[in-house]
Amino acid sequence: MATDAHTGEVKGYTLLSYVAPLQREKSDLWRRVENAMPDEARSFYRGEIYASSWYPRRHLHQLMQAFCTAVQSSEDELRELGGMAARYQIHVIYRVFLKFATPALVFNRAASVWSRQTTLGTFTVVEERDDHLIGELDDPDLPPGIPALISGWSDTIIAMLGRTPYRTSAERVSPTRWRFKVSWLQR
Repeated sequence: MATDAHTGEVKGYTLLSYVAPLQREKSDLWRRVENAMPDEARSFYRGEIYASSWYPRRHLHQLMQAFCTAVQSSEDELRELGGMAARYQIHVIYRVFLKFATPALVFNRAASVWSRQTTLGTFTVVEERDDHLIGELDDPDLPPGIPALISGWSDTIIAMLGRTPYRTSAERVSPTRWRFKVSWLQR
C-alpha cells in the first residue's frame, strides 16, 4: 500500500512505546528494523519524536512493516514487542497500583487510552468475566502485526496484575475488526 494511503494520526508516545525499548533492549534487532525501512521512515525515526505530538499514521505503518520484515512476521517476536511496550508504558511506580486493579478496570482504561493515542479506530471491552475478558478493536487502517502485538501487551499486563495469563487469542471477525480473548487463572 502506498505510504500516503494511510490516514489519521498517532501520538508520539505510541511510537516511542515500540522504538525506545527496541533501541535500548534489542539494538541488533532495531538495526535490522531500520535497514528494512524506506529512507523517509529511517530519517524520521533517527530524528526526535515527542511523546505529546501527533504524527501521520504512516510512520506507525512503516515501523510495523519494517519490524515484520526484520522478524519475518514472527508472532512470538510481535508478541514480545507488545510486552516490551507494556513495560515501557506502565512505569515502575504504577505497577504497585496495578496489584489492586482488576483486569476489566485496566482494559476498560486501555480502551479510553486508544482513542487518545490514535485518531482512527476504537477498542471496546465487550465481555467481562472472573477469568477472562473479550475486547474488540475496530480499525479501518490497522498496521501489520498489531493484533499479535496487542496480544503480547495483554498477556504482559495480566502478569503485571499478579495473575497468570493464558495466551491471548486474536481473531479477525470482519475486514476492520479484531476480537481478543484475554484469559487468566482465577485466584
